[in-house]
Amino acid sequence: MNTATEQTAIRSIRPKVLFQLIESRFPDQNVGFKVNIPSPDIGGMTLLESSVLVSLARLIDARSLFEFGTFMGATTLLLAENTPPDAQVVTLDLPDLSSSQLESDQSSVLTDGHANDAFLTRRFAAQGARCIRRAQASVQSKVQQVLEDSMKLDVVARGYENQFDFVFVDGGHAFSIVQQDTRNAYRMIKADAVVVWHDYRSTIHNEVTTFLDGHAVGRRIFHVANTMIAFELFGRFESLLDSFL
Repeated sequence: MNTATEQTAIRSIRPKVLFQLIESRFPDQNVGFKVNIPSPDIGGMTLLESSVLVSLARLIDARSLFEFGTFMGATTLLLAENTPPDAQVVTLDLPDLSSSQLESDQSSVLTDGHANDAFLTRRFAAQGARCIRRAQASVQSKVQQVLEDSMKLDVVARGYENQFDFVFVDGGHAFSIVQQDTRNAYRMIKADAVVVWHDYRSTIHNEVTTFLDGHAVGRRIFHVANTMIAFELFGRFESLLDSFL
């Protein structure tokens, strides 16, 4: 299915395209994945989005994964539990913030992207990545948490250049942050990789959509219908979807 609108160069595909690819890659297996009951907290992913994210990781056999935006750690846990035992997930979120930095009006957290991000920041500062803390030791050992502002991330100093085959951009949702995280994601990926964005076509975080619609010109970025997930494939994975387009 190829349904680019006049407003965007991003192509829309049905979720079943990825599921068909999974079946074709693992013809002798019943491919499942482990997922916890979705949290009622703001900022979580749907079950469909979780299945899409895991499918992308499985399709490229991801073993070195990076996540912009830890929050409660639910997606971190999803990736850690559904990748090979030797896989590593590095997840980055803001360092500890002072109470003055955390003050904001909560009245519009479900309608305003900036208020929503401020709420998520406060929640992360207060609770941390509780899903990771509650995970089994074998899963925790696959996860490395980094507390740093992604806008100040030095990819070279951290040793992240060309190190990851899967990068998930789901941190701050302001245009400038998504733009910077995307620039860094491209520097961090290996030749064969996937970059995934969350909150594309979100009714709250419209700056993610604005950025990606502009950024997609001249690129092969796909949106998975009925989700807020967009992704771009690189290297030998670029042709994965060709037979469906």
